[in-house]
Formats: sequence, structure tokens, C-alpha cells
Amino acid sequence: MLLRFLSFLHILMFFQILTFSVSAKLTPAVDTEGRQFFVIDGDTDTILFEHNADLRMYPSSMTKVLTAYIIFEEITAGKISLNTQFEISRKASKTAGTKMYLPEGKTVSVEDLIQGIFVASGNDACVCAAENISGSEEAFAVRMNQKLAEFGCKDSHFVNTSGLPDENHYSTCRDLYKIAKRLYADFSQYKRFFAQQEFTYGKGTHKNLNRLYKTFEGADGLKTGHTQGGGYGVITSAFVNGQRIFSILNGCKTMVERNRVSETLLRWAYGSFHQVTVLQKDQIIARLDTWMADHPQVPVGLKSDVILTLPKGGSQGVTSELVFQGPLEPPVASGDKVGELVLTLPDQKTKMIYPVYAQTTVAKAGFLRRLPIIVQYLLFGKNAQ
Repeated sequence: MLLRFLSFLHILMFFQILTFSVSAKLTPAVDTEGRQFFVIDGDTDTILFEHNADLRMYPSSMTKVLTAYIIFEEITAGKISLNTQFEISRKASKTAGTKMYLPEGKTVSVEDLIQGIFVASGNDACVCAAENISGSEEAFAVRMNQKLAEFGCKDSHFVNTSGLPDENHYSTCRDLYKIAKRLYADFSQYKRFFAQQEFTYGKGTHKNLNRLYKTFEGADGLKTGHTQGGGYGVITSAFVNGQRIFSILNGCKTMVERNRVSETLLRWAYGSFHQVTVLQKDQIIARLDTWMADHPQVPVGLKSDVILTLPKGGSQGVTSELVFQGPLEPPVASGDKVGELVLTLPDQKTKMIYPVYAQTTVAKAGFLRRLPIIVQYLLFGKNAQ
């Protein structure tokens, strides 16, 4: 058995060559000095722009996305509900920083706490949730770090639930994206909280500091943050024409600048990139030779559509190769993985790998069919099929 590579030149007879073109390297018109950026298509995980994306920084209140994730996890597990009442401790009530102003000794519903987290950015709401779920904020932080490890956030460590400054509390734009994506993927049923603009609790009405909800149609999350050490940052998500894009930035000098840059990034991303379906589910992409089988070839394809995020316009194309061990020896059942399709994006660095499956079943050929194959191979060294 040999490791085979089929380029597009070898498999043109089976499907149309990819001709989707891209332009030269694109960058948004933003000042990158002293800032961190990460813009990505959340559907295809295609990075559109990054700058200092792996630089450790203070995540500030963007930390609260993970706090909310664990609350939703508790609800989904049936341990609590939106109507569950949590007791408000003195520590929670007196927590420094932004608040929803929880009164010590009273109770508050989980739903109000969630709104207090996303709208009011309440540090007191985070501590209250942590104490009632895990017994203490410190114990809750242990769970947060377990989640960070689970999500593959290798450059993050949290010591509190709110993002209050601490030298041992840090993250990166790339890691914050991983947390945000999991929130949308696992708890989309709670999206109404992510972009809620106002929330009334007690005698006060809190307004969301993320102004993008009013200036960019399709923006539906997620969380702002600010500390003196981290600057102004925001995790932004938008869903436009079926495409979800995340923009994470930190290090802006003012709230106004944060809103302006965040909007600039989204408009640039949607204006510069689009999603293209390059191959469809169950489409035959090649026919691979067999050896000693009742059929000379096996049609192969994919079990899902291949969708790429590509720049609009340009001249460079996407290249492809099919990697497999061949010729294929029977038995091969329909649905068996027989190889991998490797797409190389125009930057010549990014490779997308997709499993390739047999679309029909082939069995071992009978003796009378195998005999001429063996003779042909012995005489000429090639497959007579």
C-alpha cells in the first residue's frame, strides 16, 4: 500500500477545480500600538485579523463571560433555575468596582444576577453567584480554571469571577474567543441576555456600555471590560447574513475609542470576507482505484459541506490534495474513512483537513476475477482493473 496524493490536476474529471480568488493581505484601518486584536469567523474558525492575540493581558470584566457560562451550566444540569433565589452575603454586597447594588442579607433570583452580569457588569452579581454555587469565590475560581483547561485556553488563569485586577489573573484575545465561542455553542438558548441593553433592579436602571448594539445591525453580544492596567476592551459578536464573526480587542484608551474600533473591525470583516461553499455533502470528489475488488474503483466524498471564509476579489486560489493509502483493498464499506482532503488557503500556511469517506461498498473479487489481475500485475507491474 502506498501513500497517495491527488492534486486537483489529477481529479479534475471528478469535480470542478476551485477557482475562488482572494486579494492581497487585508488589514483593517485601526491603530494597533499598545492594543490586542483577534477577529475571526466563528463558523469556520478562519482568522481574519490578529495582533498580539497571544499576549497575556488583564481581561477585566470580559472574565464574566466564563462566570456566566458556569451559571448556565448549572441551570442546564438542573441544579438551579432562573427562578432560584440566591442569598446575598456581605462580601458580595461590598464587592468593589461596578455593581448592580445587591442588598446584604436579602435574596436575588438567578435571572436577575445574569442580567446584572451582562448589562450592569456587576462584580457583586458574580461573587453572589459564585458563593451560592461553589461555596466561595475561591472555589468557583478553581472551577473556572478547569473550564479554561477544557476549552484549550493555555494562556489564561483566573483568580476571581469579575476580572478585578490581580497579577495572577490574565488571559489573551485568542483565549477569550474560545470562551465566547463555547458560550454561543453550548447556551444559545440564553442569547437574549448577551445583548440586553437595559435592566432594572430595585430602584435603579442599568444600561449596557456596549453601544455597538445601536450602531451595528446584527451585533448580538457580548461583554465589555475595563481596568486601568488592561484599558478598554470588548468581546463582540455579530450575526449577519448567516455568518457569525467575533471581534475581541483590548487596550483602548477610552470607551468611545473602544466602540469606534469595535465597529470598524466588524464593518471591515463583513465588507472584506464572505463564506463560500466549495464542496457539498455527498458530492463525489474522486474515484479511487481498488485492488482485488469486485469493482475497479470506489467513489469518495465528504459527510458535510466544506465552507471556507475567503476575501472578496483577488487573484490567488485555494489548492487541494487528496491523501490516501492506495489502491484500496476490500472489503470497503460505504461510510468508511479512506483518506483526507487537504485544502491549502491562499496564505499557503493555513491547511484545512477533512475526512473523506467511501460512498459505495466493495467486496473482495472472486477467484476468476482476481486471476487476470494477478497475471497482469506479475507481467507488467500494474493493476489490470
